[in-house]
Amino acid sequence: MPRFMVVHTLPLTEQEWLQATSSIAEQVPEDVQWKRTYCDFSDQKFFCEWEAPNKEMLEQGFQATETPFDDIFPVRLFDPAKNEMEPEEGQA
Repeated sequence: MPRFMVVHTLPLTEQEWLQATSSIAEQVPEDVQWKRTYCDFSDQKFFCEWEAPNKEMLEQGFQATETPFDDIFPVRLFDPAKNEMEPEEGQA
């Protein structure tokens, strides 16, 4: 499934983040998966990794839940231990 990095700028403390995100997993469509988030509370930046069929599905989900986002980037995983990129979608 395609992988995306979503960047958010949100003025949240750690506690506010935990409260704001506590029910998100219940709100995402079945074919969309929130994998992880890297949080920088001092600069109010959040970098969230998602898997979804396409970018548009993520955009629609964020708009429907009124979740602000700066941008959505299609990304591929690089494994430095193996010096390998994950295959492009549709290739194995």
